[in-house]
Amino acid sequence: MPAMNFDQALRAERWHALTLGIPGMSPGANASRLRTARRVWAEYVTYSQKVYDSQRWTYDPDPRPSFCLYPLIEAGGNGPEFTGTALDDMGREHREEIVSDEDDTGWEGFGPDIDDYRAAARETAHIRAQLQIRGLVPPRPRSQAVTFRFLPPRDEPPTSTGIEPPF
Repeated sequence: MPAMNFDQALRAERWHALTLGIPGMSPGANASRLRTARRVWAEYVTYSQKVYDSQRWTYDPDPRPSFCLYPLIEAGGNGPEFTGTALDDMGREHREEIVSDEDDTGWEGFGPDIDDYRAAARETAHIRAQLQIRGLVPPRPRSQAVTFRFLPPRDEPPTSTGIEPPF
């Protein structure tokens, strides 16, 4: 499986984008994945600047990098924590949108609800299973309990550690 470029990583499934096409958990594989992630990040920055420069409307374009690219660089190519990133990548994170109703037009905040957390947990479990099938992450020990923590404290907004996926 050859290393990916930015275009391939952007179009790949989340689990595949997380590996950048480089199999294995060895230090050599992690170093190769880190080099590839940095190259893909440079391609993303170039792409993002082109999109921004060619924009002719009044809003700033927001092209996103491929799934978990920056956390992968931060983790040195060694399997970053992707639970909270899955929620964001699915478009279910806290966000603000312009809403027009009978009262007014203005910005309104939307946060993840229980269904969003459940969907993110399912997607995270799928990603982990795909990585485990391919030998890219170690299997969860049978004796390790699975904990579901979907709801954040009532007085705080959800954070990236607000859920623990079922794996």
